Amino acid sequence: MGKTRRDVNADVCIVGAGPHGLAASLLFERIDPSIRVVVLDQSNEWLKSWKDQFKRLEIPTLRSPIVHHPSPDSFALDDFVKREDFSLSGLPYNPPTTEAFEAFCSEVINASPIDDPVVAIPRSIRCEDDCVIIDSHEKTIYARYLIIASNPQQTIIPRWAKRTYHQNSLIQHSREIDLANTNDMADQRIAVIGGGLTAAHLTRSALDKGALVDLILRRPLQIRNFDTDPGWLGPKYLTNYYAESDAHKRIKLAREARNGGSIPPWMRDYLVDYESNGNLRIRESKEVASAKLTSCARYELTLSNEKQVNVDQVWLATGTQSDLYAMECLRPFLHGVTFVDGFPVTSNSLRLGQNPIYVMGRSATFALGPSAGNLWGATRAAKRIAADITGVELIANGS
Repeated sequence: MGKTRRDVNADVCIVGAGPHGLAASLLFERIDPSIRVVVLDQSNEWLKSWKDQFKRLEIPTLRSPIVHHPSPDSFALDDFVKREDFSLSGLPYNPPTTEAFEAFCSEVINASPIDDPVVAIPRSIRCEDDCVIIDSHEKTIYARYLIIASNPQQTIIPRWAKRTYHQNSLIQHSREIDLANTNDMADQRIAVIGGGLTAAHLTRSALDKGALVDLILRRPLQIRNFDTDPGWLGPKYLTNYYAESDAHKRIKLAREARNGGSIPPWMRDYLVDYESNGNLRIRESKEVASAKLTSCARYELTLSNEKQVNVDQVWLATGTQSDLYAMECLRPFLHGVTFVDGFPVTSNSLRLGQNPIYVMGRSATFALGPSAGNLWGATRAAKRIAADITGVELIANGS
C-alpha cells in the first residue's frame, strides 16, 4: 500500500481521548518526550465525551478521591485546587468538584507538549511485520503499538424495554438524556430504573426541576462511599487477586467486589429528604415485569409485585457492558483471546493476545481488578503498558 500525505507514522497510537487515553499520553511524554504518540477520537478535544456526559447528567462532583486523575503526579490536583482557590466539594473524603477537575485537566494538557487528538474513527486494523496499520476515512496511521482506551461497550437495555426503546422519546437510556437542556419538569412523573449513582443523579436533577420520581431498583439501595472498597486499590485485596491464576475465579472476585450499583451516604440522605416530602418514591427490591404505552402517551409499568406505576417518561440507568466486540475493526484480533463473562484475559501488561495491541478501562479488569475502569485504573493501566513498551517503570509520588 503506497503512503499518502495523509499517512501518519507513530510509535504509539491511542484510540480514545478520555481520561484513560490522556493518562497514557501524559505518562509516555514524562518517560520519553521523543516517543511519537498519536491519539484518535471522534473529537479533537481532550475529554470531550467525558465532559459532555457530566454536563448532560448535571454531575457536580466526582466520586473518586482527589489523588486520582490522569496526571502522573498523584498530588497535582490537590495542589491545583489549593493554588487556584477552587471551592471544595465538602463531601466525605473530599472528592473534587467537576469544575475543578476539568480546569485541572485543561491546565495539565496546556502545559504539556502532547498533541491534540486527531479526528479519526478506525475502520480497519491490521498488523504487518512490526507495524500496526489503522485505517480510517480521514487517514492511515502506521504505529508500532496500539492502545484501545475508548472503552468499547454495549448499552444494557432491560428485556421489558426493548420492544418500545427508540420508538419514541418517552423511554431513554442515561447515555442519551440531556438534563442540561431540560428546565421546568413540574408535574412530570418520571420512572428512573437503576440503583447506582447515575440513577441517583438523574433522580436528583429531575426532583430539582419539579418532577415527581419513582426510583425503581431490583434490590435494596447499596450504600458505599466508593463503587469498590479502597482495599482494591492496594495490596489489601489485590495481592490475593493477582495471585489467583484461575481466570474465572478472578473475574468472579472482581464482579463481587463491585457488587452492582451503589450510592454514597450523602446521596442517600439527599434522596431520603425528598422522599419525606412526598416527591420521591423509592421502590426497592422491585423489578419492572412489563411496560406498555397507553393511549394518553404515558407508560404503564407493571412491577414484580403486580403494582402498576403510570409515568410520563422512563429513564434507564441500567448501565453498560464492556464489550471489545462492539469495536468492529478489532474483531479479527479477538478470535484467539479468552473471554470470561465479557472480559478479555490479557497479559499482566494489558496486551491483547500476541499482537502489539493493549487495552485500558474496564477491558483491563482481569489484569488490574475491579477498579480498572476508574481513574485509578487509568493511571495504573498507563504505567503497565508504558513499562512494557519502554522498559521504564515510572514510580509516581503518592502511588
